[in-house]
Amino acid sequence: MGTILAIIILGVLVFVHELGHFLVAKYFGVGVLEFALGFGPVLGRFQKGETTYTIRAIPLGGFVRMAGDDPRMVEGLESGATEAGGASPVEGTQEELTPAQIAMTQDEARWFLKKPYLPRCAIVFAGPLFNFLFAWFLAAGMYFTLGLPTIQDGPVTIGVVQPGLPAEIAGIKSGDRILSVGGRQIKTFKELVDVVRSSDGKELVFNLERPEGEISAEEKGVYKPLSITVNPKAGVAELDVLEGSSASKPTYRIGISPALTNVTYEPVGLIGALDAGQKQVVNLSLQTLRVVKALLTGLISPQKTIGGPIEIIKQTAASANEGWVAIISMMIFLNVTLGVMNLLPIPVLDGGHLTLFTLELLRGKPLSLRVQEYATRVGMTVLLFLMIFAIGNDIRRALF
Repeated sequence: MGTILAIIILGVLVFVHELGHFLVAKYFGVGVLEFALGFGPVLGRFQKGETTYTIRAIPLGGFVRMAGDDPRMVEGLESGATEAGGASPVEGTQEELTPAQIAMTQDEARWFLKKPYLPRCAIVFAGPLFNFLFAWFLAAGMYFTLGLPTIQDGPVTIGVVQPGLPAEIAGIKSGDRILSVGGRQIKTFKELVDVVRSSDGKELVFNLERPEGEISAEEKGVYKPLSITVNPKAGVAELDVLEGSSASKPTYRIGISPALTNVTYEPVGLIGALDAGQKQVVNLSLQTLRVVKALLTGLISPQKTIGGPIEIIKQTAASANEGWVAIISMMIFLNVTLGVMNLLPIPVLDGGHLTLFTLELLRGKPLSLRVQEYATRVGMTVLLFLMIFAIGNDIRRALF
């Protein structure tokens, strides 16, 4: 069930992205031949107006096929009706065109590549933009419904203990309550963070209470006192990148997060929810860019960081078991990631198209067909390599 839900969620993300391209293309009078979810063979289709809507067999993306979106058509090297029908081995072909679609392919006023610079850029940029807007809508709706999360004062109860980091190595477990660290009484999670960050890596003695057996919602039960020595660790590159920590000063961590019992939600109005939502989208966008930069500079390992469709479905399915908040949070994250990654200046991605259009504008005439085809081959090669590498990582994680 979780896997099915994950595929549906990914389908929603793709639909939102392609809807952006579709609506803005329609606004500027571009002929839209096909709106597709998925790649490869057609599983189902219906016709509405001049556009064919299809669902295809491989649920890893989608596309909006527009009249005059092939440079060969613009150069007059191929017949409009033949090429507009789609000859992409990746996307899959559109077997036949309706009379209205044939008319679109013969009307250069409705060709995508015949439109001026700004409309073309708007059509391309609309896909990522819709992902950002949808993420903002989801985040604002979640905050408006649930409230803003606040870590409350009181016994700091440990939630997630990250594997391989000092807390787990020392023997700290989820559910433990922290009383004091290094002789300093701990009342809030922020105080705990301050103590660990200022430790300079020196060992810290944690005085804890560990529950024995089940503990009720009112936290009534038997707790066993114990002391555990932990050595905070710096240089966890992946976490440094996500937090945007300064490389000039080491950031010490032990690898824990607060339990939900330490988190309360404060009601917020619509304006406050919208503001919190946009801040989350901006922060996630910056995190994604930092990760991309760290991958390119070798600061973090691609083997640890890059995941493919199997990993995405696995993580999305896992969120389904944690409730609707986890599902919405995953959708926000995936929308932002999809938006940012599509804006990278790699040919065949939206950012690559924007780059090529801008180069055309600067030089005052279109790039040669040879250059465009070469850029497309390079972009496809890069994406194919990344996909093979990501799926290889998925398989390695599953086996080892």
